Amino acid sequence: MRPGTRPGPFQRMGEERARGVPRGLGREKADAERALVSDHQALFAAAASLIPSLKGNLVAVGDVRPPLTDTSGATSAEVAAALHAHWQQAHPEAGPAYWLTRSWGMLCWQSIYLAMVAVYRHQAVPALDRLGQGHEAGVVSGFTLPAEPMIRGEVGVLIKTAGERLQAHWQGQFTLLGTVQRLRPGFVRPLLADDLLAALVRVPDFFGEVSREEVRAHAPLWLESCGLPSAHLTGWREAGLPRDEAFPGYVRQRCCLHYKRRDGELCGNCPRRLGGARGDEC
Repeated sequence: MRPGTRPGPFQRMGEERARGVPRGLGREKADAERALVSDHQALFAAAASLIPSLKGNLVAVGDVRPPLTDTSGATSAEVAAALHAHWQQAHPEAGPAYWLTRSWGMLCWQSIYLAMVAVYRHQAVPALDRLGQGHEAGVVSGFTLPAEPMIRGEVGVLIKTAGERLQAHWQGQFTLLGTVQRLRPGFVRPLLADDLLAALVRVPDFFGEVSREEVRAHAPLWLESCGLPSAHLTGWREAGLPRDEAFPGYVRQRCCLHYKRRDGELCGNCPRRLGGARGDEC
């Protein structure tokens, strides 16, 4: 073969046979790779149609991406510091607990909503434990996933798999933000439980094929799989009750402290509306 030319298909087949590669194996591998890409593209399309900023990209398995990036080329720890600094500077009056709560919520929201899309719309779970995220001006949005086969199965299997992978992802985010500010598991776990259930209760609104009774039955499975406190189930309202801002489907058990901002107010699902909440200490 002349230098600079590419081998033709027949030459490649000959080379494969010479190496002991069974006939057709190269084609099977290419077909599998195309199916893998198509599978992820379908997931990404479903996620972006639900939340436009939940935009995904696929990366090669060997292409190790940092867990948190921005356009500056900073390290993930530096990006996490910039995230926290943004909210501290934007709302100094809100205090340290708010800055930390807001930063933590930013780091975790994509993984939670992507898990909901994966389980309830796509019926397959990607490598959530290797989720990479982007950051700009205090907002975490956009993500990457490695080109690995997704896990399929019954919904119980999907929830268990998603929960285990979410735990691994959250542990990485905990370590990352912990390099910036003191962070306790007892502070973040209730926030995660609230965010998870607040997303789960909205699944029937997102995907009409899923009923409120189904997600109510799945709520304990999600909490168990994610290693989160089951006590948060007390915030779940029965499916037959009215659902609006005055009667949310899930009442948080920890306050997100948005009301401490100068422009803030109590959220519709805030526990302070019912006279009880925690969240002022980090």
